[in-house]
Amino acid sequence: MTELKLAPDVVQEDSPTIVIGQEEEELSMKHFGALLTGRSPLCIRRDDMTGVPVAAGVATARFTFRRRHLFWSVLLGPSMVTQPRALAFLDRGGRMLLEHPLKKSPGIHATYEDKTDKLCGVWRRVPREYKRLLREGSLYVALIWGDERNNSMDSALSGRISRYPALSTEMFTSLLEPENAPVSIGNGACDDYRVPGQEEGWWGGTAVVTGAAGAAPSLHLAIVFNGVFKPGSRDQAIRVLLTLPEKNQTIIDEIQKMNKPSYEFNVIEVSTPVSAAELRSLARGRLLLSVESLSSPERRVAGAVRQRAACELFHAPLVAERLPAAPVPEGLALLYIDKDGSLVYDIQIDNLGLADPKITLVEEQGKRHSQVEILDTRMGVLARPSARIFPPLYEDQLAVHIGSDTGPPLLRGRLLSRSLPDAAGSGPALLRRTDARLPPSATPVAGLAWISVDALCGINYEVFVNGYNGAWSSWLEGHAIGSTGPRALSGSEGSILEPSPSELAALHAGAAYLNIRAADNGTEFMRTRLPQISVPPSCLPAVPYTADNELSAPRPPPPDNSLSNTASCFYAGRSYEDGAQWMATESCHMCGCVQGALRCDPVRCPPAPCAAPALLPPGQCCPICTNSTTAVWNESHGCHLAGQYHAPGSSWHPYLVPGGYDTCAVCTCDFATRQVKCPRVKCPPLRCAEKDAYRPDKKSCCRVCPEVKAKKVEEETPKDQGAPRTAEEILAEGGCKFPDGPLPNGKEVHPSIHSHGEQRCVTCRCKDGEVTCVRKRCNRAACARRRRGDACCACARHRRQRAPRPPS
Repeated sequence: MTELKLAPDVVQEDSPTIVIGQEEEELSMKHFGALLTGRSPLCIRRDDMTGVPVAAGVATARFTFRRRHLFWSVLLGPSMVTQPRALAFLDRGGRMLLEHPLKKSPGIHATYEDKTDKLCGVWRRVPREYKRLLREGSLYVALIWGDERNNSMDSALSGRISRYPALSTEMFTSLLEPENAPVSIGNGACDDYRVPGQEEGWWGGTAVVTGAAGAAPSLHLAIVFNGVFKPGSRDQAIRVLLTLPEKNQTIIDEIQKMNKPSYEFNVIEVSTPVSAAELRSLARGRLLLSVESLSSPERRVAGAVRQRAACELFHAPLVAERLPAAPVPEGLALLYIDKDGSLVYDIQIDNLGLADPKITLVEEQGKRHSQVEILDTRMGVLARPSARIFPPLYEDQLAVHIGSDTGPPLLRGRLLSRSLPDAAGSGPALLRRTDARLPPSATPVAGLAWISVDALCGINYEVFVNGYNGAWSSWLEGHAIGSTGPRALSGSEGSILEPSPSELAALHAGAAYLNIRAADNGTEFMRTRLPQISVPPSCLPAVPYTADNELSAPRPPPPDNSLSNTASCFYAGRSYEDGAQWMATESCHMCGCVQGALRCDPVRCPPAPCAAPALLPPGQCCPICTNSTTAVWNESHGCHLAGQYHAPGSSWHPYLVPGGYDTCAVCTCDFATRQVKCPRVKCPPLRCAEKDAYRPDKKSCCRVCPEVKAKKVEEETPKDQGAPRTAEEILAEGGCKFPDGPLPNGKEVHPSIHSHGEQRCVTCRCKDGEVTCVRKRCNRAACARRRRGDACCACARHRRQRAPRPPS
């Protein structure tokens, strides 16, 4: 992955303590826009000072400055089929301040970009000097095309970052391209495009569209454009046309005068009342906007109106409305709008107690609640959402209600907008209640956490907790070799500028945890395992880290249209995330969730060589060793390993998902020191050659030597001596039922088929009551040479394997 490049003469402010000063407050939550066309005054130059050719096409960008970070999103025009390799920020002199590579990494970021046709990113910790350029309107943005292997600059498209009208209330966006593309544009340096009236690049525009529903629906359009009039023109009449082409219907047809049109930047605003049906057509992307000069209609620019350009998600931790007697329900909601205007949603619920809950989107204005939409499933796509959704959604007044068909909701949460995290980021992780150590509270709590890693290897976090009245703190914990212990996070939002290699490795392996503790007594009351993050390779240590007793292989990609891996499992009324492990103490089973499939194995207790009589306290499945007759057993102080709690004095085999128990290792939680040790089984020396030793099965801890074949029974015993064993005796000793008669344990035979005789190419073997039959096959080399000397040789065909059926 290409590293982010920063101008060498500007110091990146990497103070470990983030302090929001007056400049940050002045810019905080400010919105900016940019129109990228061939009419930008900026000329981008290479290192040898040669000008970079201007790319053909039009693009628009949106920016939001939040705290110290500048979040950005880019829409490319339909005529631009090649993706740029990088996005750069420059000053008005063309000096490159920062270059951000646009190479995609697997995860939530790439999924969102694919489903929305947007380019998204964030400039973390913008230096003070560059914030001044942003405030003064002297900061430019550019898209760069070229070979990412050598960072070449073949062409570029730039525009000035400015404050646009109505950006803070934008609901829809339009990108306007020339209906008649310019034919005079060449491949010369950018200097060739800077003389008005001579050869020039593409022109275009962008529109900020705001729609208001209710009793009197209306539209407001703020249009930024250039190039629709001929160079040197004055006193131009500009026509704005908004139509519904499929019905040949005109919604806006307005002409405005423009006294002094600008070569680069022009703004006009239009407002009009609309009908509810027209508002629905707007929400579904059916409207077409065009802008033209009455004197030069051939230079008209036009484009469809689509969802707003900002890269954003909407999330909500779901809080129980009342405390039931059963375990408190909890969950989170996550949704976004895709490129077709459809609503993509993902609802995660635990402990609800309803097999088919009713999920509704509700507009909440004070005490007035109005149902807007009903969602049929917990995860899916709403193809034609109501236009009533968007105003409350963008104004933070849309909530998710979950419950039965009658009565108040059992879970609810208000959806809030947040900018898309860094490319190396994960979806939100649901903070789950740790019931055994939850302090008594009359109010249910819920929470979620966002974690990402930026190009400078900093860890960025946001933690949301609802319903907890007291002060709390969050802690990052990495279960990886070399871990230095939990790290306290400063505040609910911030950055770790210099994380340890083990912390980055734990995030990369999906072995990191976040827990929430009460500030007054340090009691942990919420915890989550963070989803796996594709950390940039340059940030990872040279020696790969692996999670303690866990498989560190990357998880499978999330399902289509999903922003997080939601292949959860349900057990005993609770939902468990993919990769989770838990102990079902009531039935003494160890369970795991593997890509949505539930697996439970009976607890296998290792031998407990206790110095004193063993204990079996309530809630424990295996004996506990205290090694003292006077020791008092206390469950509250035990050991933690790979996110699992183990009682003091307990012993266990590590449980690996999806392999099950590793009986070749025995872990113990020392009763006195609370230290975990996991020694492996020591194998006895072999009494045969290494090449002859083998493992009886896949889970065997040690290799064994082959048994010396005994002589056949008929050779040892004359036919007239000794009584034959009965079928019951053979089966009792591990034998198998077989059509030709019972087979002794370990016996191999060739089966016989009626009318075909003995099948010499098939060998059946009896092993511990089960018969396995195998047909002889050739190796690939023999199949390639088409050998026919062996009548039993059969070459396997390669067939597409079907996915296994889900468990019923």
